[in-house]
Amino acid sequence: MFMCSSSAGHSACMSRTRPRLLVSPTRIEWPCRPQSFLALAAFVLIAFANSFAQEAVQKNRVLEVRDKPAATLTVHVDEVDLSFVVTDKHHRWVNDLAEDEIRLRDNGQPPESIRLFQSRADLPLRIGLLVDTSDSVTQRFDFEKRAAGLFISQIVDSNKDLAFVLGFNAEPVLAQDLTADTQALAAGVQSLALGGTTAIYDAVNFAYRRLLQQAETGPTRRVLIVLTDGVDNTSHLRPEQIIEDALRYNVVVIVLYTETEPKLDNPLYRVLEKLTQQTGGQILQAASKKDMEKAFKTLSAQLRSYYLLAYRPAQFMRDGSFRKIQLKTTRRGAHIICRRGYYASGSTSER
Repeated sequence: MFMCSSSAGHSACMSRTRPRLLVSPTRIEWPCRPQSFLALAAFVLIAFANSFAQEAVQKNRVLEVRDKPAATLTVHVDEVDLSFVVTDKHHRWVNDLAEDEIRLRDNGQPPESIRLFQSRADLPLRIGLLVDTSDSVTQRFDFEKRAAGLFISQIVDSNKDLAFVLGFNAEPVLAQDLTADTQALAAGVQSLALGGTTAIYDAVNFAYRRLLQQAETGPTRRVLIVLTDGVDNTSHLRPEQIIEDALRYNVVVIVLYTETEPKLDNPLYRVLEKLTQQTGGQILQAASKKDMEKAFKTLSAQLRSYYLLAYRPAQFMRDGSFRKIQLKTTRRGAHIICRRGYYASGSTSER
């Protein structure tokens, strides 16, 4: 196929390719030799095909970049990174635990080797602050916003941390995307509006994915802080899926529970309890202004004071199976809070 790029060029092409009558009306001559014309046509077809192929390759590259999920650094090594906190019987943080005071089991077996054990306070934080804005929290909404805005503006270190603010009722609303700007985060909290039903699990799923979209060049600590009364009456996702994804993506989930009394026999409360326990988080009471201020103070200490343990599990296979973690301490009265397991993939973003 021969193509021209303009109307003038088109007329010129037509004049070159249209047969012209010479002397006798029964004799038709072409203005160029048939061999030359065929060679020119072949050249044009080849050039067009090459151009089309290059354009297709370029489009494929763009699609490849856009479709590639941004996550943390992926390294194919059989090593598990485990962060955890330790409290004593009075719920005070323990910061002087030694390596010989821990007992670790991965799938029921001692690790092949422990590569790293240290008390840390410097890993960059990636925080998602999720605030329930449904009708069921109407009476507590104002002081929740004040406390949450103050907390997020104080906990974020603008030199290394990032956080976002997500309000949720039936739908998640990203009030402030990931930023190190503490004033913008506090303003995002204050901009949240009240009303609607509640979809906790859908909001948590949204928050997971937002954290994973953030490209990282080194290790970070991903944490979701959820302010809610625990009532979920609109979510499309199953709670089992939310728990599995938290473990797969290595996200710590902490719930600030705003109901007056935790209802231990309530299935909805049990879901939150399992979600926090499995991921190395916890449920903190935050029904009153005093409780919430205490909970945020506890969080400030916990997020900055923790241990980092890296080890090679025994008989590890990248088969996608779930491997249980049991981490205990021999120190009397001390209690370790950490995630309960991981999925055996080849990516550190999932371990």
